[in-house]
Amino acid sequence: MQLAAATMWKLVIEDDEAKRTSVPLTRDDYTIGRKEGNTIRLTERNVSREHAKIHKANGVASSEKPAEGSGFVLEDCNSYNGVYVNGLRVAEPQVLTHGDLIQIGDYRIVLQDEVITDAEAAAGATTQDIKNTMPTAPVRGSTLMERPNRFVMLAGPTPGAEYPLTELTSIGRAEECSISVNHNSVSRLHCQVHALGEGRYEVVDKGSSNGVRVNGSDLRRSIVEPGDIIELGDVRFRFVGAGQIFLPGVGDSQQLEAIPDRAPSSLRPQASSPTSLLPFVIVGAVVAVAVVVGFAVMQRQTAQPVGDPPHVATDDPEQIELQAAKKLCDDGKCDLAHDKLMVKIDVKSPVRMSTDFQNIETRWADAELAAAEREPDPVKKRKLLREVQGAESVPLARRNIATAKLAELDAAANVTATGTVPNATATHTGVVPTGTATTVVTAVTTGTTAPTATHTVPHPGGGNAFSQAQALTLANPPDNAGARALLEPRVFGAGKASTEEVNLLKGICRSQHDRNCVAAIAQKYP
Repeated sequence: MQLAAATMWKLVIEDDEAKRTSVPLTRDDYTIGRKEGNTIRLTERNVSREHAKIHKANGVASSEKPAEGSGFVLEDCNSYNGVYVNGLRVAEPQVLTHGDLIQIGDYRIVLQDEVITDAEAAAGATTQDIKNTMPTAPVRGSTLMERPNRFVMLAGPTPGAEYPLTELTSIGRAEECSISVNHNSVSRLHCQVHALGEGRYEVVDKGSSNGVRVNGSDLRRSIVEPGDIIELGDVRFRFVGAGQIFLPGVGDSQQLEAIPDRAPSSLRPQASSPTSLLPFVIVGAVVAVAVVVGFAVMQRQTAQPVGDPPHVATDDPEQIELQAAKKLCDDGKCDLAHDKLMVKIDVKSPVRMSTDFQNIETRWADAELAAAEREPDPVKKRKLLREVQGAESVPLARRNIATAKLAELDAAANVTATGTVPNATATHTGVVPTGTATTVVTAVTTGTTAPTATHTVPHPGGGNAFSQAQALTLANPPDNAGARALLEPRVFGAGKASTEEVNLLKGICRSQHDRNCVAAIAQKYP
């Protein structure tokens, strides 16, 4: 057997979107990396500029040792993320054989001998998993390639554990869940994962206490794809696609970590002798009685405010958030209080009908209107007014004030543009549809009526760009397009966006499978 037979060898390369490329091995040397000029160029950012090389080795596949290899050797060129063959990291030059599975970043590469492949096909080799795996990897890589879509626990009670995904996978602390996670930051039924087909899944929060985060962004529901990080409370998973190999330790986001339960809300004193505990028990009992009596007196003296939701438990998460927002507003930070309410209080929650909620929103609107009145810059003034106009949580009277002020600005703008206002009219919607503010302006500049121009601007309810966009993604149904329209000017503008804004936009783009958007973000924020 001579090395001339190497022309029958090829590499089948599959990227993270399951697109495959076949490369016949007809040369003596191949370089692999992200830099231009490599023989095999892989463009994902987790590939080093000069990542690895494959070359012929004299005598490796000679007639004396025909079964020990293909005649090709793989070497790691000191890459950052390493090179893996059949799930094991390459530490020194390694001889390759038919069916070996090589992983470089997000790419999976199978070495094939076309003679063996053709023979197997003629013998009726099974191809039932052809859609989910690389073609024909019958030797060491085959069992790795057949592994299903799965969640791998990165941080939690059993780090490294793998959980295959089904058509409907439930995750929670309850034993009856498909994936049972024994950790007190996870709710009994925390979320469900729905199969959408073609390797795509949707994670849906089922009213958990600590929420669901995808790639660092709080989302009530989100489409996930291989490589995404899903956090449930303190527990963290990575979505690993069918046939992909999980390589812990490649990056900080993939480190395996065992985490303890969260500390209880009240710390208990350490065990000691009965004599030393007695004074504490007595004092604790006295304090408890005093608290109960005081609470009963307050209940008699304080009537429940009109509009508050009846029978709300004191440990209700939304009530806790409402009280925190009330304190912020009392401290003169009504803008922060408003942002908190928009994110933390569900749009259908009865808490939004409470006196405290409406009072905070009214005070926030008054502050925004006052700031707009003082603002000399028309652009900033218009922005403040539109935030009030588009906030459905604000009383209609305040929104109508904002609408009237915007009309005055439009009329002033027409006067400035034409020098006169013959027959000039300005019409504005008094009631703003959910999520949008629409302004219709008809202007006359030369004695004839100009065409009507209509502009629709997304408004989720005021606050900064991140909180507005996050509120849109948490809406039911979520408005990812509106959130993206708010975030893209921040992320791709001249300045630098916050980490939260970048991560949220990246999550939205990935859920929409917009690889160009994800690549542009990665380029600006490496």
